[in-house]
Amino acid sequence: MTPETRSRAPERGERRASGDLHVRRATPQDEPALLELLRASMGEEAVAWSSAYWRWKHDANPFGPSPVLVAEDAGRLVGLRAFMRWAWRSGGAVAPALRAVDTATHPDYRGRGLFTRLTLQLRTEVEAEGAAFVFNTPNAQSRPGYLKMGWTLVGRPTLWMRVVRPARFARAFRGGEEGEAPPVEAPPAAEVLRRAGVGALVAVATGGTTARLHTPLSLEYLRWRYADVPGFAYHALSRGEGAGGALVVLRARRRGALRELRLCDVVVGPTPEAVRNARLLLREAPRLADVDVVLAMAGEGLLRRALPAAGFVPAPRTGPILTVYPLSAAAGLPDPRRLASWQPSIGALELF
Repeated sequence: MTPETRSRAPERGERRASGDLHVRRATPQDEPALLELLRASMGEEAVAWSSAYWRWKHDANPFGPSPVLVAEDAGRLVGLRAFMRWAWRSGGAVAPALRAVDTATHPDYRGRGLFTRLTLQLRTEVEAEGAAFVFNTPNAQSRPGYLKMGWTLVGRPTLWMRVVRPARFARAFRGGEEGEAPPVEAPPAAEVLRRAGVGALVAVATGGTTARLHTPLSLEYLRWRYADVPGFAYHALSRGEGAGGALVVLRARRRGALRELRLCDVVVGPTPEAVRNARLLLREAPRLADVDVVLAMAGEGLLRRALPAAGFVPAPRTGPILTVYPLSAAAGLPDPRRLASWQPSIGALELF
């Protein structure tokens, strides 16, 4: 029950990339060829590689445009590597970071070491730009390649779960075909995030003073992440306003026979009233879709108090496996190589 991770595995027995391949930063003019390469290399089962999606992900990101390297052979794009800009906050300090995301090698050019070459070169370039670290949640196939390149295995942030239908939940682990996600009886995230009371809530609910690394919240970020994303259906609920308010952003998923409702972000104001409102929203969530389990993440603070009261229990060693490569030490930040330093939401680690 983890936010899915997808990344191409480094090819076994990769050889040094041939010297006649030219590596450079991508330009807007490369977009059609980039999309064609992604479709040829990765397919479109998990995501439709459209111009709208690429621009949302790599150009409109409120943390900044993504650095993207491409490899070309006689003008033909045959490889790409993209890091998505991100930020992590600890107390009053904010670390500029990057997430290792899209990578593709044309089938005709596999086995030449392009994945490793592009990854290492882009890592060097973003270090020179002042990034604090690169992070990602690679799958079992690609994780050994990242560890070989110096990434540190941080561990699994704890998922909290509320099992809604125990018998069906148990049967799901015996196998089943992938199916469509169940419908969610809640307003679209775009509608909820336009409400004035939600803006007032986000303005005061900045993650508190926790020293653990968490994504800095803003209305711009939440609208980009959950309202503007092409091809993904996010819903939301809110209760109360300002310091007394709470907001839950949800997404239903079906993985095999298992039906999940993910609480991607839960925003809680800094008052006891806000905790009560959050608890009511968390109790309402399981009734919004025909799911087997509801999932959330929490490290400490107000949300940590609300989850047990709403029937959630921690499920250690079930979350996505987080890896990191430290670049530049940032003053006031905890060591990103330690699991105890992190307090991510599902939405910050989810594949998109």
